[in-house]
Amino acid sequence: MIKIATPHLEELAHEHYEELKSKIKFPTCKYALEEVITAKPEKLHEIAMHYKGDTSFDFMKNEYKKFTVKTDNDTYDAYTLAQSLNVTVCPYCNRNYTFTVRSKNGSIRPQFDHFYDKVMYPILALSFYNLIPSCPTCNASIKGRKQFSLTTHVHPYIEGFDDKARFALHVKDSSFYYDEQGFDLKLGSNDAKAQKNIEDFALEEIYKNHKDIVLELIQKSVMYNESYIEELMQNYEGTLFKNEEDLLRLIFGGYISDEDLGKRPLSKLTKDILEQLEII
Repeated sequence: MIKIATPHLEELAHEHYEELKSKIKFPTCKYALEEVITAKPEKLHEIAMHYKGDTSFDFMKNEYKKFTVKTDNDTYDAYTLAQSLNVTVCPYCNRNYTFTVRSKNGSIRPQFDHFYDKVMYPILALSFYNLIPSCPTCNASIKGRKQFSLTTHVHPYIEGFDDKARFALHVKDSSFYYDEQGFDLKLGSNDAKAQKNIEDFALEEIYKNHKDIVLELIQKSVMYNESYIEELMQNYEGTLFKNEEDLLRLIFGGYISDEDLGKRPLSKLTKDILEQLEII
């Protein structure tokens, strides 16, 4: 999982509230509407635990449904929020693009997963930090109604896997240089919350389908050895690419800086394997 690194999140959360406040008739309760809509993850958990299963807030699910209906470009809706967040790769799996495009010929956007399930926690159905832009595979096909919370799972507005969970290449025999059957691909963590994300999104099982990418990384690590990379740097730095990081992305197809992993699918996989192969 990759941390959502969109800048100025607090400003976007406040704008989200300002756009919604006139549309929602919120009852008097322990928390004001602004608190509920802009609550950061720690506050979200507090509100969730206080109003778990409270059906008096079911109307918020209907407000969310209206929010997700595509409108014109001047109306604030889920497309507007998705554009503002500009999360272009699913933070849960780092496998699928989640671009937002509005066009007269058709529009696309990420789905919004409710980190705290909107059926169990309807009060949080429109809360900014409870809406996680994600791909349909993670949101609808896999997570569904699974119960997540700050005490059990990693929240992408707080952190990503970073070094808490890493992909690892396990060599079985010498054929691993040319045959996917010669190695296994593992993903695991000693951190309980990160491991729960791995299990509940079936990440290890799904990523085994990307062993072809790992095989290419292995083969390229042999072809583009240290001396060859140095030669390319001497010949083309400043013309074809800016620095060694740009060159490595060109060669291996993924970003390798932690802050850039959310820019392209499979970058976390690429970075971890390249580190194991001692390329970076």
